[in-house]
Amino acid sequence: MDARSLNRILIIVTLSLAALAFSCQSQDSAANRTRRPQERPSIYQRHLDEEIPTAELEQAQEVAASAEKLALKDYAYTWTDSDQIPDVVIIVDDFGNSGALLEDFAQLPSEVVFAVLPDLSHTRQAGQIAAQYGHEVLIHVPMQALSASANPGDRYIKTTSTEDEISALLDEFHTQLPMAIGANNHMGSAVTANRDAMSFILRQLHAQGLFFADSFTTGETVGPALARTMGYPALRRDIFLDVPDNSDATLAGKISSLGKYKGRSEPVIIITHCHSRDKLKALQKFITQVQGMGVRLTTLSRASAISA
Repeated sequence: MDARSLNRILIIVTLSLAALAFSCQSQDSAANRTRRPQERPSIYQRHLDEEIPTAELEQAQEVAASAEKLALKDYAYTWTDSDQIPDVVIIVDDFGNSGALLEDFAQLPSEVVFAVLPDLSHTRQAGQIAAQYGHEVLIHVPMQALSASANPGDRYIKTTSTEDEISALLDEFHTQLPMAIGANNHMGSAVTANRDAMSFILRQLHAQGLFFADSFTTGETVGPALARTMGYPALRRDIFLDVPDNSDATLAGKISSLGKYKGRSEPVIIITHCHSRDKLKALQKFITQVQGMGVRLTTLSRASAISA
């Protein structure tokens, strides 16, 4: 083979390899473009950044950083004797968007509560599966946030909503989730700080046989105090489990923080979310760890009876 023929072959091979590399890169870019919309948080997920009191978020980040290099089982917890640690209620927020993980979350202990958003494609299915597996259900009521960029959904309670509008919404939401035993707020930092709005919401829920569990998205909430003065259960979220993330360090910090509730008669109310399998795995780890340390799970209905 002469030099000219060899050069021609080398040129053809080089051009073929370059074309193959460009094709792979284009396919990868197309795949990434396909995945991005799925990975982008929906309006039902962003409130973790927009609705958590700033001081609480900063504290959670500090605790997680301090435990960064420790495995969950090896963390030096601030308590070892679970006798004085209250029972724990776990609420999983934001069901209704997807049916993908419903059955998997339903396999969790029956004490775990499903908080289901109304008006979504899988709202009714989520409520039905939860009830089928023995889980209590909450209506995760969309409410106006303080942040103008936070969008609770198409229909939600506003600070400017009339009593008729609030009543109609709550009735419709309850019709979608007739098995619900109560409600908690999705976003809602503006509404839960509004005395007039919350007074009417609490009365309407009570008339439907429902209680309210405040997600405590603002330190200015009037929900629990109002409920107490009105003779209703005064329930409030204590811990966000998946803030700032789902890492073992964050979980260890949250487990350690149970120590500050020693001796309290009311159960500790913990909220997490159903957005991904990572959140499910983190919740499973958390439950396994605390139960192994002697902490008991309980139902929200029992917590409401204690707090009434």
